[in-house]
Amino acid sequence: EYWLKRPTSGDEGGVEYPRHCKIKASDDGGATWKQIATTGITWGSLFLHEGAVYLLGNDPLSRDIRIVRSTDGGATWSQPAVLFADSRYHGAATPVVRRGAFLYRAFENGGRGDASCVIAGDASADLLDPASWRMSNKVEPPQNTPGLVDAAAERGHPVTPNRFLEGNVVNVAGRLRVLLRTRIDDQRSAGLAAACHLEDDGTALEYRFGRFFAMPGGQNKFKVIHDEPSGLFWTCGSAVPDDLAPEQDLAGAGFAGTAGNTRRMLLLLYSLDATNWFQAGCVALSQNPLESFHYASPAVDGDDLVVLARSTLGAADGFAGYTWDRAPSATGKAKLPYNNHDSNAITFHRVKNFRSLALDLRPDFSATAVEAAFTGSPAPAIDAGDREAAATQHDVVVVGASPAGIAAAVAARREGRS
Repeated sequence: EYWLKRPTSGDEGGVEYPRHCKIKASDDGGATWKQIATTGITWGSLFLHEGAVYLLGNDPLSRDIRIVRSTDGGATWSQPAVLFADSRYHGAATPVVRRGAFLYRAFENGGRGDASCVIAGDASADLLDPASWRMSNKVEPPQNTPGLVDAAAERGHPVTPNRFLEGNVVNVAGRLRVLLRTRIDDQRSAGLAAACHLEDDGTALEYRFGRFFAMPGGQNKFKVIHDEPSGLFWTCGSAVPDDLAPEQDLAGAGFAGTAGNTRRMLLLLYSLDATNWFQAGCVALSQNPLESFHYASPAVDGDDLVVLARSTLGAADGFAGYTWDRAPSATGKAKLPYNNHDSNAITFHRVKNFRSLALDLRPDFSATAVEAAFTGSPAPAIDAGDREAAATQHDVVVVGASPAGIAAAVAARREGRS
């Protein structure tokens, strides 16, 4: 439960670094939680397969890729099965996606500069058998990307290497893509992510870089899920309101990091193709840059979306309720806030009727220019004169109004009413 970096290095862990993962469950809609088991997995992804629960992740120290299984709802777990131990791998709680006969999850190869890779498991075989799994080639992030770095020389710091982290495998109309958190110039260029393409013929995995794309919160970890009823992809991103904010102001307040690493705003996003994202709303927000909501994991619960977020709370009172040392010490404990990577809480959020927050993004080639802006029941007829007026008198057309409302607004305009 401790996710603190050592004060003197970029390594996660330290004296208190756990060698286990606590499995907690809620049977009352998230109001209360209880621990039901522990496993020897970190950065794990939970998924259901053939009636069993699996946790696929890493060993906390060696960083090999391993998997465990539970056949009693998570109460007890198998011994870990090591799938790949040829390097130090990195990952996060990102999706395990099935397409056809195989299951897929992304990792990063820490021994090759955070190069991204994907493993594929045979869904018809024993997933605890290493022979059931294959690994793709490694894809490193492009480094010669001057157009993505903003005024680095003026800020007086060298440009840091681009990094891929915590990839999400998505199935877009039968095509596999991997959406990657992308750190550019130590997150000073925020709101960008990367998309890679994955092809699998059942024997070999061919993996290649596609492109960068704009995504609120793409500089930090996000988890993408697909919702069948809406036909949309959904995620939560830690958006940055101002990545040009003076870093000395943040440092003076006790924040160790760049402006692009502030994580105080957690947005709900949706997409039709997993690369063009629209904002549905704000899940959580703090005005204090020292607080954060990040590493969010969404899940569908009926008509609602539930979200767990790694969070930092209590900045206003100096984190008085925080039980760790308040300053770096010989034990290696870090001061909070060391940066927004660190946290002292897990928060639970519920977005009611989340599907109603999305626009209808699907094209309708039978729609007219006015009707295409609206969703819902068929629009009442609007005569040609009203349609022309709606197009020219743009100050009376209100986004979100019904076509009937447009007609009423046009009539009001003609009668001289505002």
